Amino acid sequence: MPTTAHDYQALLWAESADLGSLLDELDDDAFDDATLCAGWKVRDVVSHMLWAHTTPLPSVVLLALKSGFNVPKASLTTAVTYGSSHSVPAIRAEWHRVVDERVMKGLGKLVPTKEAFVDHLIHHQDIRRPLGLPRSIPVDRLAAALDAMPAIGGLVKSKKRMAGLRWTATDIDWTFGDGPDITGPAEALILLSSGRRAPIAEVSGAGIPTLEKRLAR
Repeated sequence: MPTTAHDYQALLWAESADLGSLLDELDDDAFDDATLCAGWKVRDVVSHMLWAHTTPLPSVVLLALKSGFNVPKASLTTAVTYGSSHSVPAIRAEWHRVVDERVMKGLGKLVPTKEAFVDHLIHHQDIRRPLGLPRSIPVDRLAAALDAMPAIGGLVKSKKRMAGLRWTATDIDWTFGDGPDITGPAEALILLSSGRRAPIAEVSGAGIPTLEKRLAR
């Protein structure tokens, strides 16, 4: 695995700005389309990210307590509540404010910057793929995300999914791990290791049966 040092802070805001450009390109109706996150609309995914950037920590703690520390449930609830109570123009405007002012409150301060960057890159693709809007992700962002993912646990759990397998990107110079192979484009490796099954047909290798089992959990 490469040991290149990455400026995750700069990458985070560059990715956030690119997401803002996508939101400007989408018509309002597209905000109600499905994403790779099961049960989440485009407006829900963006609202989830906005909530993490803008909600003060005491409010985050209170919500965690109310949900019995069921973070996925609480996250969806807050995302749907915010997304359904704000117009599309308001959601777009708030995302641009977050990017322009580098807003990072509450939960955003607790999450390591490299994980926040990976989260944003993945959610960007969560939105694009079902809409049929592929993009050429900058090579430095692909490499930075792949370098980070073997160590990320928490809700993403990419560390567990990648363990004991050899992951090799075919479009950039990147390899990690030992064991049965998973080989394919860097974007596919990122999404699969984060738990998205959508790109499974884009990879090959003897490690696919193991990966399939891990994705089913």
